[in-house]
Amino acid sequence: MRTAIASILTVIALVGLAGCESSARPGASAMLGYRIDAARERSLWLMREGVLIHSAAARPKLVTLPDWIYAGPPHCPPDLAVGPKGEIVVTSNVLPTLWRIDPETLAVTVHAITLDVDTDKDVGFAAVVYSPEQAAFLVYSGVQRSVWKIDSGLKSGTRIARDGMHEARRVLGRRGMPCADLVWRLTHLASSID
Repeated sequence: MRTAIASILTVIALVGLAGCESSARPGASAMLGYRIDAARERSLWLMREGVLIHSAAARPKLVTLPDWIYAGPPHCPPDLAVGPKGEIVVTSNVLPTLWRIDPETLAVTVHAITLDVDTDKDVGFAAVVYSPEQAAFLVYSGVQRSVWKIDSGLKSGTRIARDGMHEARRVLGRRGMPCADLVWRLTHLASSID
């Protein structure tokens, strides 16, 4: 694991140094986010082209996401999370759709989430975490400033009720919150909702 983390930190440092060179891959501007999958000793980089999986045991592998769309700045970027079985779940910040990457085969499946409300609104997800307490994924919609609970089968989404939203707004903050803080805040919110 130490080797994998050292490799990740080295690559991040080199990306910062080589970011201006057009032949440098992956460029810092191409990376939308990242996560560490400690159980599998690998890092997951959400890139404009898909998910780049790095590990000390294998060559980097780019997994493309069919029909994946997202909005660029000034919107917060889409996000990714590691689920309870090691699956990688990727959001769109434009659509209520999730992409699931199998932890072993790296096969991708697309899941259009059936929302319980706001079906007439643009709802996409800028942050996602898996909550063991909820046995579900929690996602944050930056445009709607709402939190949703997505079942672990990636079929349906329930917006957190008004009383839960009071707590969500306290933890997540108001407009202008930095995108980088969303996952941390969403993780802390998970233990405080019913």
